[in-house]
Amino acid sequence: MKRIIYTGLLLAAVSYLAACNKADEDYKDFVPGGEKIYPGKVDELKANPGKNRIMLEWLLKTDPRIVKCRVYWNRRKDSADVAVKRTNGVDTISAVLNGMPEGPYLFEVYTYNAQGNQSIKTEVNGDVYGSFYESNLLNRGLKKAEIANGGTRLEWDEPDPRSPGVRLTFMDEAGETHSMLVLPDENTTVLNIIPKTGTMEFKTLYLPVANAIDTFAAPVVKVNL
Repeated sequence: MKRIIYTGLLLAAVSYLAACNKADEDYKDFVPGGEKIYPGKVDELKANPGKNRIMLEWLLKTDPRIVKCRVYWNRRKDSADVAVKRTNGVDTISAVLNGMPEGPYLFEVYTYNAQGNQSIKTEVNGDVYGSFYESNLLNRGLKKAEIANGGTRLEWDEPDPRSPGVRLTFMDEAGETHSMLVLPDENTTVLNIIPKTGTMEFKTLYLPVANAIDTFAAPVVKVNL
């Protein structure tokens, strides 16, 4: 029985020492002797794509001494700094990179303290979309467009799963322009208005991925009722 108790105490001591050693690794600047300093790294790094831009988001969970983050991309040829003002809790940091050529990227994010010490890196892959992606988008099929019973009736084909809807635009007899969103689950659109000159326009909207920060659109289609 004593041997079992002693073994349990020994394992607890080893676990405690391991935790202390890890803490020392994270905060070596508190220990004199010129050892290399690593500020706490970023956590849960995410890339949210857009049109010739991208938004990166991450969390800072540890190390209140962090004052800046730096993002590298294009094989470290390009970079951007993000100033940080830590709070007592977990901080959410975001950075929008504009003017990005269309294509895939690998992003590296580092943290820095006031002394300029750099953390280990955190990486994420992200895509930037642009005119090439948009030029290949197709409109939702329109099976029938007619004037019926003093109004307008449109019957649609099945939607693309990437589409949040169709933007429909038309002008009434008084010359007022109307714009409405036809949702993906709407297979038939009925309006109590007959468009002026009997024409309407629509374009199908797209989100390349669920977390995209910009909406794209297929070319505008003119419909003669």
